[in-house]
Amino acid sequence: MKKIILIFFAVLCFASCATYRNTEQTLVSCDYNEKKDQTEYMVFPFGNVNIKGKWEQTKYNSSARQQFFTNSDSVTISIAMGLSKKFEFNADGSLKGFDFVKAFYKWESEYFANSFDFSSTEIETDEENKFILWRVFGTYNNADRNMYFLSFEQNGVFKNFSVQTTKKWTEEQKIEFLKSLVFNK
Repeated sequence: MKKIILIFFAVLCFASCATYRNTEQTLVSCDYNEKKDQTEYMVFPFGNVNIKGKWEQTKYNSSARQQFFTNSDSVTISIAMGLSKKFEFNADGSLKGFDFVKAFYKWESEYFANSFDFSSTEIETDEENKFILWRVFGTYNNADRNMYFLSFEQNGVFKNFSVQTTKKWTEEQKIEFLKSLVFNK
């Protein structure tokens, strides 16, 4: 009987994996771990992110696979994860690692420039760790915008983290926060 149950669960597991490949569905969880004082956000099969402190999920942008979070100080961040081959500029999947990140930065910078007349600048690039830390800034709806991003790719999975406009954190705090999402500092 135990063998039958084990085989049933194995088949169920493999069937669900096969379904993912065909439909590209994801499994998402978000929980606050009080003991570690961190919010644990997971998007299967793309990975997980541990965010220092308690963060609440807010809106979700499905076209960008971008989940927004807010903390008790009203600081807003976003996390996006997905396959690098799903971007229009990488439909053939040929761009990987740092080459993909550079192409993403160029593509996204052009979007912000063309759609909002925003400027962008690279703050830090790291070819070995396959990331670019960058900033987008400008005025939109009579308000100054100043957003920070850390974009990276690893094993065909792209992750993009951002800190939205806030005066509650210094530039250094924003940069260190974004790096902590990647390097668990």
